[in-house]
Amino acid sequence: MQKFWAILFGAVVAAAAGLFVVAPLIPGWWLPKNMASYGPDVDHLFYLILGFTGFFYFLTEGIMVYAMWKYIARPGEKSSYTHGSHKLEMLWTIVPALILLFIAFAQVSTWSHIKYVSRMPVPEQIFEVTARQFQWEFRYPTAEQNEKMLAGWKEGRETEKAETWQRALPGEADDVYLANQVHTWKGAKVRFYLKSRDVIHSFFLPNMRIKQDALPGKVIPVWFDTAGTESEPNCHYDEKVKDWVIDDGKINQSELACAELCGWGHYKMRGVIFIHKDQDDYNKWRMHAHSEQNRTKP
Repeated sequence: MQKFWAILFGAVVAAAAGLFVVAPLIPGWWLPKNMASYGPDVDHLFYLILGFTGFFYFLTEGIMVYAMWKYIARPGEKSSYTHGSHKLEMLWTIVPALILLFIAFAQVSTWSHIKYVSRMPVPEQIFEVTARQFQWEFRYPTAEQNEKMLAGWKEGRETEKAETWQRALPGEADDVYLANQVHTWKGAKVRFYLKSRDVIHSFFLPNMRIKQDALPGKVIPVWFDTAGTESEPNCHYDEKVKDWVIDDGKINQSELACAELCGWGHYKMRGVIFIHKDQDDYNKWRMHAHSEQNRTKP
């Protein structure tokens, strides 16, 4: 029984290693399905960091289990004490520093491609997202306004770019306002403008490999696309409910979540992303949403 804890900890580490091996083979246990063109680059960084952290986790836990087994208390024997080794301390300081430096350089290209505004591609769709406790509020411009902004963008007319629409113009009567629903179409390049009304939130689309904090007092441009090799439409028009619904079995591939603890109702800040089959289907949805929004209730 003296070595019980060594055996127990060793069994836990072995179980963790086993789960680490089998998780990628079990649906729903590993990374969510990727739908973005830059997704493989994000996943590469994930695997790179996981490789380093996984290696050192099993190394340190293995040393701990070995020490618990070998140096268990023995009646009549005294422990020997040491003040440590400066060489060993230097080693376990320098090695992590070099690893962190390597990761810092390895992630620059992916980070700049996704986060730097100057490198964001010209979008095909623009909308606004406002976070508040405990809801995501979306504002979608009209098709005409969207095309006008994009035309100005492509031609370099700064006054007609989306930043002007987002910052200078108030909400228009023809805009569509929705809660907790992202709507786009397959293959679209999307740029949206993110802000918060109260505390820090974090806009997270796992399948798009995009996560961005929403900060009070700031308007943050964010982009993603649905051009990944695994991307596919996930919604259709349902005649029974007279609206677009998520396809059966695809709700887990459509999550929008808040990834920042933002208060007691944090768990409620969830939504879905609707990926329409093409832009025409998206425009049909937008017209339908606009008519429903402005329909007089009996």
